[in-house]
Amino acid sequence: MLSRIKDFLYRHRRKFITTGVVIGGSVFLLKWLQYKLRELQERHAKEIGEKLKRMQHYECTDRTCNQTILGIAPSLSDKIVQNLQTDDILAKLRSNPDNKLELWEELRIVAFTRLITVVYGASMLAVTLRVQINILGGYLYKAAVEEESGQQQSKTLEVQTAYLSLIQHFMRDGIVRLIEVIRPNVATVMQRYKLKQQLTLADTETLLWSIEMALNNEKGNPIENMASYTLPNPGVTLASVDGALNSMFQETLDVLESMESTQVGLANISIGFSKVMDKLAEYYMTSGTSGPNKNSNSNLNVESIANINGITISLAKLIPIVNGLANKVTLPANGGMVSNGLVPSLPGETDLMSSMIVHFLHSEKLRTLGANVYETFCH
Repeated sequence: MLSRIKDFLYRHRRKFITTGVVIGGSVFLLKWLQYKLRELQERHAKEIGEKLKRMQHYECTDRTCNQTILGIAPSLSDKIVQNLQTDDILAKLRSNPDNKLELWEELRIVAFTRLITVVYGASMLAVTLRVQINILGGYLYKAAVEEESGQQQSKTLEVQTAYLSLIQHFMRDGIVRLIEVIRPNVATVMQRYKLKQQLTLADTETLLWSIEMALNNEKGNPIENMASYTLPNPGVTLASVDGALNSMFQETLDVLESMESTQVGLANISIGFSKVMDKLAEYYMTSGTSGPNKNSNSNLNVESIANINGITISLAKLIPIVNGLANKVTLPANGGMVSNGLVPSLPGETDLMSSMIVHFLHSEKLRTLGANVYETFCH
């Protein structure tokens, strides 16, 4: 019996060897596949965790950016008003002086310059801070990841503070230079209009559009040269800073000088002028219901809207309205933040500056710019 078994095993040894190799190979392959699957699942889970962590950090950065822009906007508005004061001109006009016509001419230049500066200044502030804070946010996230892996390369608090303080140049010197560019262009366009000239809402929009086109053709076009207004001169600034701040400064210049930032800035300008026209349309509708035919709010909502294109107002009456649009900033309570804290809620009846800023923060183009910048610098 034993010999028969041995003979059987000997005769079929190749089959047994082959079967053993196949079974052993299959077991090994199964174990290897299980290991690779587990490794893939762990890596996938880690990537999801890192993505979630990065998303949470970006949302925090985005919230900080919105709050910073909302917080600085009133100071920017005050700075514009300080540099384009009309109180003295108005006081002189009330005294009925001999040079009344000259004062009116001066008032219309200052009033429209102030309005245009608010639109451009708000746009440039929103884009610059969006870029700066997302560059810094990306660096901070990257530093946190490196610290977890034992690499200590985080930006110091001094560097962070110095970097964010760069925007003070715009609040101090940049806005003055912006006014110096805008004012002569406003004066040139306003020469085409007489104080007694009657303007429809469309005529007023054409006036503003003409100023915008004049600025677009300006050698120092504010939007295309945004960084030269909002950030200090690199030749002076970079001479006395450390390498980390130098690098961040240059990277910020590169982003602000990019086509994407220019396009976002121009989109903001369009939003800004749209808000200006909304404010002026309210005045035109109110003017259209004044007089003997003024009845009720229903007339304001139906008749005035239907006939608004036929309503005319003299430039002299429009100047005080334009002058007042940029005169006051009252941000919504709690910065107008919605429950998730990411984007401010759209304001109802509020001033021009805060209305523009909040609409900028809702702009998909501005938010996409910030997200792209953050994603670039967090890796």
